[in-house]
Parts: sequence; C-alpha cells; structure tokens
Amino acid sequence: MGSYISDSQKKALSEEFNKLHDTFARDVVVYKDAQKVVINTDPNYNYLYNQGAGETNVQNVPQKQIFKVRIKYSDNNDNEYFGEFNSSTKIQRPDSRVRIKMKIADYDYIKDAKRFEFDGRMFLLDSDPRFHGLFDVHFCTMYLKPIESK
Repeated sequence: MGSYISDSQKKALSEEFNKLHDTFARDVVVYKDAQKVVINTDPNYNYLYNQGAGETNVQNVPQKQIFKVRIKYSDNNDNEYFGEFNSSTKIQRPDSRVRIKMKIADYDYIKDAKRFEFDGRMFLLDSDPRFHGLFDVHFCTMYLKPIESK
C-alpha cells in the first residue's frame, strides 16, 4: 500500500528528531563489568592449570564510556490518579526513577551496563528497554533507579 509521506520526507522528519535528541542530550558515563587482565612474567607459566613458576598479577581494568542521552527525572508527585480524572483511586509511584532515552546505535553497549553516572549520582538499570521511532526504530527508552538515596 502506498504512503502519503515520501521517503525523502520521512528521512527529513527522522533527521529533525535526531536534531532534537542532540539538542537536549547530556553526557552519561556508562560502566560495564571490569575486564580482567592477567599479567605473568614467566613465558612457561600455564594460567589454566597453575603450572610453572612465576608471579601472576590480575588487574581489573574498568570499562566505561560516555554517551549522549536525554534524561527525564520523574516529577515529585507522591500520588498519581489512576483512571479517570475524578477517580479517588491513587497509586504510589516512586519519584526516584529516571527515564533515559538513547539512540538505538548506543543501545548495543548500554544494554549490558551495570551502572550509570550523571549529575554526581550513580544509578542502576530498573526496566526492560522500549524501542520506538516515528517510522523506524531510532530510539530506546529505559528507566534507572539511584543506588543511594538523596
């Protein structure tokens, strides 16, 4: 079935969303598990079977990278109305969760992340990813929770 929007118009709209992301994105440091590096001075030493002479030194090399993501802190409402406007049912919502939105190209690294650092605080992943975009998948949204409370 035909489309009312041409491919060039779709591309132009997608570029505008990328400009919007680049305008409001901030730096976030993303940490993964440290990479273990085994250093041995004896070429005849077998690390697997612990055979041979020599000293073994294991170093943990931190893996971190900086990405541009859009950050949205939840508003500080203690309760949110559930359902219709005049409903008396309220739900408790944690106000410490933070939503981040990243480009889909950055998701491949971020999906295995252990910690996130921005605004002088550390966060943990607290949700599954949600992929979205106007015509194709361009962005991914995830929620984080702080490691320490304010």
